[in-house]
Amino acid sequence: MTTMRKVGAYGPAVVVSMLLAFVVGAVLPATVGLAVFVCGLATMLVLLVGAGESAAVRVLFRARELSSAEAAALAPAVALLCQHGVPMGTLRLQVRDGAVPITAVGAGRSTVVVSAGLVAAVRDRQLPLDQEAAVLGHGAGVVLSGAVRSDLALEFWTLPWQALRGLADGLLLAFRWLPPVRWAWTGRFIVAAIAAAQAGAVQKWLVAAIITLVGALSYLVSPWERAWATTIRELGDEQVRQAGLAEALSRFLLRCSSSPEVHERVHALTGPAQRPQLAVVAPRA
Repeated sequence: MTTMRKVGAYGPAVVVSMLLAFVVGAVLPATVGLAVFVCGLATMLVLLVGAGESAAVRVLFRARELSSAEAAALAPAVALLCQHGVPMGTLRLQVRDGAVPITAVGAGRSTVVVSAGLVAAVRDRQLPLDQEAAVLGHGAGVVLSGAVRSDLALEFWTLPWQALRGLADGLLLAFRWLPPVRWAWTGRFIVAAIAAAQAGAVQKWLVAAIITLVGALSYLVSPWERAWATTIRELGDEQVRQAGLAEALSRFLLRCSSSPEVHERVHALTGPAQRPQLAVVAPRA
């Protein structure tokens, strides 16, 4: 199930990125296009085997190494995780500046990216130590599960898709107040069908295929990505539970939100409340 969800989350982006790269490469001179493709493929293979992970995290996650003060602030939480059997010594911590939410996410084979918000909360003593460790342990658990070992390579290879999607999202956000734009997005399958038919009419079959594929994936990618995000969350929760920090993570989650979704997650983390067994006490004869 985990593998299928990951294929659903990244597969469309990989396919579309390859098609976009092919189209761009066809426009460039043959030597330049081939060089770009070979360099991109070599970079992805390097990332797949785990090399250059620190540099890739700095670029793709806009993260940096911890300062000595930040490392000292997180040291008690790291030590507590080690006491609970989480091998933090095999992992590397990096911090993402400007990220306000208190989070820790796994990246690659051995990197946990903590938010600046988490570091600030630790420094300001806004969280108890066990909750700090639980949040950090969630990101560490995702890495240790192996679920994201290839994600850096996939993130790099799908940069063309991310650029196209970012452009589309930006245009939609900028012009969403225009009724035609809202209607075009709602009925985008019609727009894609017309554009594909026009491309096919002038025998631009590859362009027509790309338009059709992107239009279809616009409906499928979001549910698949949400399913993969749910899988990552569940894997991290399971690792936290095995480390004996489920209660601490539950208290942290309830501090952040009291939504039904959070209560369901807390219930999955800690299980149903233990109720005393009642029995009828018979009077002595």
